[in-house]
Order: sequence, then structure tokens, then C-alpha cells
Amino acid sequence: MKVAFTYSWLLPDGDLAHVRGIIEQVRQHAIELGSEAVSDVIVLTGDDAQAVQPKARLAVVFIATIPGATEGRYGLALAGNSSWSWSGAVVISSAKTVSELHAAAADLGIEVAEVYAGMVFKSKKNAAGEVVTQQRQAFDGPTSEAIPM
Repeated sequence: MKVAFTYSWLLPDGDLAHVRGIIEQVRQHAIELGSEAVSDVIVLTGDDAQAVQPKARLAVVFIATIPGATEGRYGLALAGNSSWSWSGAVVISSAKTVSELHAAAADLGIEVAEVYAGMVFKSKKNAAGEVVTQQRQAFDGPTSEAIPM
């Protein structure tokens, strides 16, 4: 069964070199997971950045086909102040490997939100530096359970 899988990433702050380093580490993890056709990390500006993320003035991105998913773009874009974000979607036959990639992103300090199969999963590091995931049904309001990763 194929399911739409949407995701968003948020990095509250960081300069271009820091963000590029994080995205390169996520890219390396995508390769380790057995992804196909993994592009290099590229930096886009101006209209090129806006072509991959609306309102972005700068984007750091790579393209990969994660096992069990269609081709997707993964990265972070800067639209205004110092907060970097990304929104994307792929079609999946299995959430396992895509979720593993997102767990690696969360471990690197990116706040991750995933939505698929009627569920919302949000992962980020807590004050102790551990990644914590909250899950809830997509249409249930704000209550959730914390699940340590």
C-alpha cells in the first residue's frame, strides 16, 4: 500500500556553513540507508531557492530516493530571519527507512514533523540532548505521548 508522507524540518538558527554541514551529514545517512541516486548537497539562492521552497532566499538541499519512498528533496531553507525550515512530501510503501532518515536529522538538532497514515510524529532534542518523539492522530487536537528515541 502506498501512502503520502509529508514532513517539515526546522532549525531555529545557524549560519550557512553550519546548515550545510548538517545537511551533508543527513545526506551521508541517506547513503548509509541504501538510498538510490543521492545528489550532492547544493546551495541555491534567489529564484533557484524559491523554486524548491516558496519565499526562500537561500536553500541547502540534496535529492535522494530513500528505500521505500519516491524521490524527494531534503534540506533547509532560509526565508527571513535566522530560522531555517523545509517542507516536503514523498509517497511511501514503508515508513521505516524514511523515518530513520528523519530520526538522524533530529539527532543533528533539526526539529522534525512527519504526517502519514492519519498520524503526526514530532521529534526534537530535549534539554538533556535526547531526541524525544511525540505522536498523535492527525485530527485529534494537541494531546500526545512522549516517546524517547
